[in-house]
Amino acid sequence: MVNYFDTEKQIELKKILDEWHGTPFKHKTAAKGLGCDCIHFAIKVFEEIGLMKLVPGMVPDYPKDWYFHNTREALSEAIEKYLNVEKHDMNVKLMNGDIILSHFGKASSHAGIFFDDYVHQAIAGIGVRKIHINDKKFKQQMKFVYRVIK
Repeated sequence: MVNYFDTEKQIELKKILDEWHGTPFKHKTAAKGLGCDCIHFAIKVFEEIGLMKLVPGMVPDYPKDWYFHNTREALSEAIEKYLNVEKHDMNVKLMNGDIILSHFGKASSHAGIFFDDYVHQAIAGIGVRKIHINDKKFKQQMKFVYRVIK
């Protein structure tokens, strides 16, 4: 399968990711510069690049601590339902545009977008920023990679 993010799309993706930097963290929100959480950040980035459209029911209502009480991989299920993706473990050679899911608690509960050795993500208490893929704190939580394909 062919990666969705060809050279032209990568240039556009980098521009969009950079525009989101500095957006504060706000649970269940997706407004560039005003606030977003990790899943809404990823959806809006992919929406801006023309990959998908946020539709009602795509992101179910969820409390801030849902991942402490659930083992269901709801985030993985949604990605597989709404995007054309290949699922990999963290041993795959990462490509720009890959979606990285991390476990905080019992299930995948955090999403980020890989680009040039960094994971761009919305972090509670911090906001949107990029963290190096080899950051020890985040690396040990990273569990799955989804590659968007054509």
